[in-house]
Amino acid sequence: NSYKNIDHRIMKELKLFWDALAYALDNHKNQFRKSNNIPYIIHPLRVLTILRSVGFTEIKDQDLMIATLFHDLIEDTDVTKQDIKTRFGEKIASIAKELTKSKNQTKEQYLLSFKDGSDEAKIIKMADRIDNLLDMDISNWTNEKKVNYTEQAKLILNHCGNANKQLASLLNQIINKILNRK
Repeated sequence: NSYKNIDHRIMKELKLFWDALAYALDNHKNQFRKSNNIPYIIHPLRVLTILRSVGFTEIKDQDLMIATLFHDLIEDTDVTKQDIKTRFGEKIASIAKELTKSKNQTKEQYLLSFKDGSDEAKIIKMADRIDNLLDMDISNWTNEKKVNYTEQAKLILNHCGNANKQLASLLNQIINKILNRK
């Protein structure tokens, strides 16, 4: 009988994740990555995979994983923080908002904002940049743009690295590998 209760709880928790995945799919449905024309939803799914690789799960870390699916929604779609809050709660909405660069922020100001950000936002930002760095080789970016983007990743590492040592180590390895081959 206790197994049925556990199964029911897990299914209920996963239902929110599946609802979030459907929401992200729907809102990113006509978007493609600028750098390589892959359907955009692939990016948040790869970021989820990176988080799974360091031990995060959809059940244990549900808010983090759902916010990962939503990390570009406010910035790149018509979805607002309030829309997310209404359907998925304040915490997920707040993390998604932290990951949103506002129109009046410079890239440097945006990256600096992570210094005082939540651990969840820092963790997602590191995994996001890891995926973007790994994606650069199939992008149409110039070598100079790739180097500049990789240099920016050092700021992310400095401001976010304290939130998760495994992700920080992985990000650092990728940064060094890219910069050492240029």
